[in-house]
Amino acid sequence: MHHYRQAVLRSLDAIEQCLRRPIALHALARRAGFSLWHFHRIFAEQTGESLGSYLRKRRLTAAAEDLARTERSVLAIALDYQFESHEAFTRAFKAAFDSTPSEFRRTGKLAWLRTRPEVTATRLHTLPARTTMKPTILELPALHLLGLSARFVPPMSPEADNLDVVPQLYRRFCPLIPTLPPMQDKYVWGAARFPADKDRRHPDEREYLASIQVAAGSRAKPPFSLWKIPAGTYACFTHRGPVATFGETMNYAFGTWLPRSKFVHGDSPNLDRQDERFGDGGRDCEFDFLMPVRPK
Repeated sequence: MHHYRQAVLRSLDAIEQCLRRPIALHALARRAGFSLWHFHRIFAEQTGESLGSYLRKRRLTAAAEDLARTERSVLAIALDYQFESHEAFTRAFKAAFDSTPSEFRRTGKLAWLRTRPEVTATRLHTLPARTTMKPTILELPALHLLGLSARFVPPMSPEADNLDVVPQLYRRFCPLIPTLPPMQDKYVWGAARFPADKDRRHPDEREYLASIQVAAGSRAKPPFSLWKIPAGTYACFTHRGPVATFGETMNYAFGTWLPRSKFVHGDSPNLDRQDERFGDGGRDCEFDFLMPVRPK
């Protein structure tokens, strides 16, 4: 786990060097030696912030310092700190500081210079160790998952919307299952992955697929998508309790079990599979969370 901490500290240094330069989140993860998905989890467990949220806060804090100390235009500062427009910068700044950049410069900069906050992650969090869930290690064949997809922002982001987006997606998808090719097993599958950087509207955005497994060779017609998941090894955790607490299971899987195991993340999409145990998603709900893994 020490090497996780060192990787995060190195990434913090890299972020400080790139506040005014473009830097892709996958590049930070690659420099740390991890997949983007896995490094998001490591970073959040160690700092209490998602990677994208931390980068955004550091840029906004540095931009506020420039607004307070210089006479440069708001647009110039916005572009300097990698915001694509005056409007995008203003929205982000107001969400962070409850003031537009112009209002801040006019009325708030003196207070800022006296009491400005430091947005840093030098005090790293310890990994949670309350849960003792032991996963089953299993091999899955290649999967052909046919379903509906949607973009969502996960729980560790301040703008998280997963508890709105994902349930709504299942409410749209499940009534359509009888119209699809035959199910190849008894499960309704969920799969989550990072979209390509150029397609992301939010730094922490993921893509989620609510689906069933269909026969190889099946085709997808709009509005459906077909994801081909390669065969691989998975650590299978059983989540028990309301769907709203699923983030706790994921935090344990990524933050406590994985660092202490003999595995690393396998880079395929994370999966969840649901059967009759799911029920209504409330107190008695159970379903499986499958993390792709490979030996260290």
